[in-house]
Amino acid sequence: MLKRNSINVLFLVSILLVIRLTMFPESSLGIGEGKGGINLVPFYTMRDLLFHHSFGDFILNNIGNIVLFLPLGFFLPIRFRQIDNLPKSFLVGMLLSTSIEIVQLFMPNRWTDIDDVLLNTLGTGVGYSLFKALNKIEIYMKEG
Repeated sequence: MLKRNSINVLFLVSILLVIRLTMFPESSLGIGEGKGGINLVPFYTMRDLLFHHSFGDFILNNIGNIVLFLPLGFFLPIRFRQIDNLPKSFLVGMLLSTSIEIVQLFMPNRWTDIDDVLLNTLGTGVGYSLFKALNKIEIYMKEG
């Protein structure tokens, strides 16, 4: 019972962190500053950050978007047994990220960006893969 409650709390915290960092301005991270907009061209923002901004901005945006959704992917198969493969985890990450981007369309100073959906979806998949790898290691250690 305690383990299940802990998983539920960690899953909820991961969702709340995603909402906090995607919906509310955070000047220390450069989130929500300046005029918002829309990017529907895949990889445009990634290229723009790489070639026209600092490498730090590139890392913060790209790695940040991946890391932000990594806990979601990690806790999905623990919290929801029916999410038992990588495509399902990708789908959940993509749906959550797309929902966030749609909401951001109506928020001032926020960007709606297809690159965020791609990176967030990737982060969910990395988190899921990390869970599966650690699970296999645990099973191997118990058998060996």
